[in-house]
Amino acid sequence: MVVATNKSLRNYLLRMGACPERAHILGFGIDPGKFDPELSGSEVRARYGIKRDDIVLFFLGGLDRFTGVREVALELARTNDPCLKFLVVGDGSSEYELRQIQEKYSLSDRLILTGKRPYDEVPGLVAAADVCLLPFHSVEMMKEIVPLKIFDYMAMRKPIVSTRLPGMVEEFGDDSGIVYVDRPEDVIKKAVELVAEGKLDELGIKARRFVEGRSWDSITDKFESILNQAIAEKRDR
Repeated sequence: MVVATNKSLRNYLLRMGACPERAHILGFGIDPGKFDPELSGSEVRARYGIKRDDIVLFFLGGLDRFTGVREVALELARTNDPCLKFLVVGDGSSEYELRQIQEKYSLSDRLILTGKRPYDEVPGLVAAADVCLLPFHSVEMMKEIVPLKIFDYMAMRKPIVSTRLPGMVEEFGDDSGIVYVDRPEDVIKKAVELVAEGKLDELGIKARRFVEGRSWDSITDKFESILNQAIAEKRDR
């Protein structure tokens, strides 16, 4: 058996020679107990000096040159809206450069870099966001991926702006609360447009609806079924 986490990766495995009848999609789940859309982000916003009326763009994950976070930070520097904040949670090879951008453009109160945080804090951090971002560059190694954090964002009823990665489009389509852009540099403009058009709630509801019923218990049951099938086939042989 070959098990992939999304449709695009399964297709990639098929191109590499996997047998279609033995190639399964397991998918990712959500933890509805932790990622509750009714969770308040006010404590996190207060901790980082974010005001009630500020618009918070959010990124969670490893910081490297493929994530597009650097490009988003530079676009933030080109905007003049003091209420537009970019909350970045994570660490990695690009963190030093982000801190240089923060200092060079006097963004200490708008480009908020928390560093790596414990997983238990993630639901509250996501709750503090207005729009979650996936600004990855569309390079070969990124094209097939669907990060787990996307499901966490959706569980929290957050709209998402993502670059148009083939794996993301194939997995979620165009009506799941995710809005696509072509480049990392376009992410902020699109997020601001969604705010101005009053579309955040509508997109957030679609996102939450997409992941309803995808608990980790159901994913575990599906994986167990795949394992049992593999065991039964081996016994028959």
